[in-house]
Amino acid sequence: MERKCFIVRPFTCGDVEQVAKVFHLSINQGASSHYSEAERAVWSPNLRSNEYWLTRLSGTKTWVAECDLCVVGFINLKSDDLITDDLIAGDLKKRGRQIAEVDCLFTLPDYIGIGVASELYRTLEKHARALRLTSLTVEASYLAKPFFEKFEFQVKRKNSHPRDGQKLVNFSMFKELI
Repeated sequence: MERKCFIVRPFTCGDVEQVAKVFHLSINQGASSHYSEAERAVWSPNLRSNEYWLTRLSGTKTWVAECDLCVVGFINLKSDDLITDDLIAGDLKKRGRQIAEVDCLFTLPDYIGIGVASELYRTLEKHARALRLTSLTVEASYLAKPFFEKFEFQVKRKNSHPRDGQKLVNFSMFKELI
């Protein structure tokens, strides 16, 4: 795979349209080896609106990877009060852990495997450690699961989410930072 130059920087509202495109193409093209066309069609049937993404990213810390003034990937960190997986969050909180969730990590298909996702994740983890968070969680797709395992996340459980006649599978994972 050809090495391409990119930088990681904080998300700005001006990136929102490109973030929507990265998400949609990552699912509909990048995840094609792990999810059927029907599954991908219900996961991301079309580009979501700028308003959708501004709302979704609101209250999170988000970074983008940029190459030649184009967003080629993004990641965001969701605080523990916004985490959607109550089983993992509840278990970690019972043990006095300060947790946050890797909510999204997506790259354009042409940028998979060249270090974009890794650099985005390293930026997020550095920030999480600076905040003295003790644990991270993620709901990882089949495609993302080995990536997060490479960064020492552990699978807590496999999930199946029925949606429009399809079952979308992902994995609840966590990582202890301290």
